[in-house]
Amino acid sequence: MARLELDDLPRKRPPLFWWLLANILAIAFAIASWVVCLNLFRDPTHPTSYDLMLKVGRIAPLESFTPTTAPTPKKVSSPLELEAQFQKISDQDLNILNRELRRSYLTNFNRSRTLTYITGEYQVSEVRALTGADFLTSGAVIKAQALVRPNKIGDPIPYPVFIECFFPSEDDATSLFNIGDMLVLKKIPDCAAIINVDRTPYEDNSALFLTVVPLCAVDYPTTDGNSILISPPDKANVAASLPAIP
Repeated sequence: MARLELDDLPRKRPPLFWWLLANILAIAFAIASWVVCLNLFRDPTHPTSYDLMLKVGRIAPLESFTPTTAPTPKKVSSPLELEAQFQKISDQDLNILNRELRRSYLTNFNRSRTLTYITGEYQVSEVRALTGADFLTSGAVIKAQALVRPNKIGDPIPYPVFIECFFPSEDDATSLFNIGDMLVLKKIPDCAAIINVDRTPYEDNSALFLTVVPLCAVDYPTTDGNSILISPPDKANVAASLPAIP
């Protein structure tokens, strides 16, 4: 039998090769873990991240502010100012803005750069109870159209700015308003913060449609003469879409 040539024998990997391979794999695993953890703990607008951040205490439950502890807004805008502020934003910029608005709300406006309170008169056109499928899961949400006064003594007239306003509460908050009622929002004590910006069809065109939430835990009078405490739940349903009323 002919002897095997040395070149035909299987070559063994040197120990240095396996050491380098183990280190490369360990570094790759560390980088992947770091990237995954960074993404999980950076974006509370993602349902999985939000739930995990709440469990480990990276963010606090939704806070019930008072008129003296409410965050200072960057702007306080009337319907006319709101239209000028948001109407010309592109769809791409609108998506970025809405993610930032929702993130700010979920983190109790810690380092918020976009907080806007709205003011003005709004006529209620729809009222419904909040459910577990909504962004805030108990209370009521109303839809209303802005009214503006052409002068100091004139009657208010409809204006193409619409809002949906969440009134989170453990009670049935649908008795707060009837269709046709007037909702008057003031900077204090309402602190009605914008959490989503959208558009809605209006007279062969489009109009601004904002989602807002009063931040202060205060008693609101109901249509039957009682009052309901408006206060957010401990957590939001981040998977829900906004606006809540199409």
